[in-house]
Amino acid sequence: MPVFAIHYTYPDDPTEMLTVRPAHREWLTAQPGLLVAGMYKAGLDEVSEGETTDQEPANAALIVCSGDSLEAVTAAFDQDPYWQGGYVLRRVVREWDPPLGPWVADATQSPA
Repeated sequence: MPVFAIHYTYPDDPTEMLTVRPAHREWLTAQPGLLVAGMYKAGLDEVSEGETTDQEPANAALIVCSGDSLEAVTAAFDQDPYWQGGYVLRRVVREWDPPLGPWVADATQSPA
């Protein structure tokens, strides 16, 4: 089954959003293809060679899940209470094809 990486960007002030967090987490943990999910650590992001950047949002999260298709995953995540409440300012859903690791059916067949 394909694996998808979903990036959420949240508002700078998450105070109101956090009131919906229990419903969001309950919904998220009920997703059958969920592999891992969580917010990025607070602090500066870094790019190669240690140069800091302020171009990335301070409040963001990464969710990794499996699903039948990009359309099916996107439709499922349309039901997320954070998305429905308008707390996700930007959402990027991309199919991800990791060549190595625990989410790969057969790493010996990977071209990488």
